[in-house]
Amino acid sequence: MAITRQPTCQVRYILRAATFAILSVSFVARLSGESVGQGTKPSNGLIAFADAPDQRPGPQAMQHGQIYTITPDGKNKTQLTTGKPGNFFPAWSPDGKQLAFVSIRNHKREIWIVDSSGKNERFITSGFLPGWSPDGKQLAIARFNEKRQRQIWTVGVDGKGERQLTSEGFSHCAAWSPVGDKIAYWSGDGRGVGQIWVMNSDGTDQVQLTHSEKTEYTPDGSSANAPAWLFNQRIAYWSGIEHRYGQVWSMKADGSDRKQLTTEPAPASSDNPTWSPDGKRLLFDTQRRRRPEIWVMNADGSDQRVLVSNLKVIPMRTSWQPVFPVESVEDIRQP
Repeated sequence: MAITRQPTCQVRYILRAATFAILSVSFVARLSGESVGQGTKPSNGLIAFADAPDQRPGPQAMQHGQIYTITPDGKNKTQLTTGKPGNFFPAWSPDGKQLAFVSIRNHKREIWIVDSSGKNERFITSGFLPGWSPDGKQLAIARFNEKRQRQIWTVGVDGKGERQLTSEGFSHCAAWSPVGDKIAYWSGDGRGVGQIWVMNSDGTDQVQLTHSEKTEYTPDGSSANAPAWLFNQRIAYWSGIEHRYGQVWSMKADGSDRKQLTTEPAPASSDNPTWSPDGKRLLFDTQRRRRPEIWVMNADGSDQRVLVSNLKVIPMRTSWQPVFPVESVEDIRQP
């Protein structure tokens, strides 16, 4: 398949991975302590991501990926999905009991849900990049329309009640507001160049939040992508030169008070921010040490440090399980 026919979100990772390939160095042996999710019990506040330990690093590894979890200290790597490979882009439900994820089955991308125990996988609908509504009743997904343009839809977690929200250009990467009345998302052109917008959860009142800016870092103008919102009042996102490099930023829900959180110089990129449940930390993907890793930092950008190294699926695109009182943990652990 030619790159020009790739889905917009896929294009940005394939082309940026070409830059990464120039930077990459040899990888060490796979992390120790891995175990298969079947029969294991997840703990509270797990971080989910995709990996394909036996593959070469890059977007192509997604077709071999499985969903893994780690504890917030970066330890106890555990394989959650165990069936047919091609599972990636996990997203924890607001109650922490389920994960939605993308799975390549029947030669197409589909949305599936699995319990936190790794059991009871079930098909929801065709689509890409699932994002949960705060009440746990709906998913926002991306899907091609009849013009082969990816648009945003919502669907119930039972696979019913589908509704198309966007119709112009290309749109994806939907992220619900904490109260569920708004959805932040990316919108742009077929090259993957675009900005972050926000709309009501029914698709009305679409407003652009970020705008192209020409700086020494982005001489041809900046793009913005990968908004993260669900567990915090601020929106974290990526901004930079699409397909090449960029930094993690955050802003208020109206697009004001923009703050740059990472500063690693090009061609390194920091991407796909994910809020911790308490909004005090952010996870992000980066290859700043010339290998794909998951890093964590405080919400103000301080104390940046590596959390997981030796990963193969690019992007890892993490999701952080909501944290509950101790008395609720046993309910979460039930299969």
